[in-house]
Amino acid sequence: MTSSPARKVAVILGVGSGLSRSIAVALAPTHSLLLLSRSLPDSLPKLNLPNSIPQSNILALSSDGTASSLDKAFKKLKETWPEGRVDVGVYNVNEKLELKGFLDRTEADLRSGLDSGVVGAWNLAQAIIPHFLSNSPDDATGGKGTLLYTGATMSIKSGAKFSSLAPGMFARRALAQSLAREFGPQGVHVGHVIIDGVIDTERVAGMMGEDKNDTRLKPDDIAQVYLSLINQPKSAWTQELDVR
Repeated sequence: MTSSPARKVAVILGVGSGLSRSIAVALAPTHSLLLLSRSLPDSLPKLNLPNSIPQSNILALSSDGTASSLDKAFKKLKETWPEGRVDVGVYNVNEKLELKGFLDRTEADLRSGLDSGVVGAWNLAQAIIPHFLSNSPDDATGGKGTLLYTGATMSIKSGAKFSSLAPGMFARRALAQSLAREFGPQGVHVGHVIIDGVIDTERVAGMMGEDKNDTRLKPDDIAQVYLSLINQPKSAWTQELDVR
């Protein structure tokens, strides 16, 4: 008698109603979901997740990306799904975009940008990579886990008035490169996805109006890019790509 396969679990930090929701929906057919953000679990109804996703497959918890909050979240994950195989992590945290000149910024603004840009990304990696390393290689991909970071245009090119945000996003990219080189040989796929454009979310539509010229990125389409990275065979892993 063969044993049933372990429950696959995906962890998404920075969950809102845009891209991260689409990523969660794309992963739901194959994974249980640990959804994390400052506003969860109270904001879970606002995500309007499909009824086809069983409530037993969703664990929504509050986390601000600090090591202590992630430690609590992963302990709750193991209590809820003790048989779970954590093999996907997505860091989709973004600081609120507020364009201000450099001389109108403070050190507190910079520290806030660094916290969301790279400190939380570091903390998620510290929490999740040990879970990956304990996995056996996946039969289909040969990998033990995938950690994906969402980047932006300012990850590689900083514009005026992005002085408090771009440093953290540059650092996020550097972290992803370092982790990929260290843990790739150990079976962990680390990727950085640069979103070089405007995502067509409800909030953006409220600010900018309808996308009549079809120039915005659709969150469901971006989510399929993430899914393709997660399902990549080990011999041809992508470390960085951009969508625009």
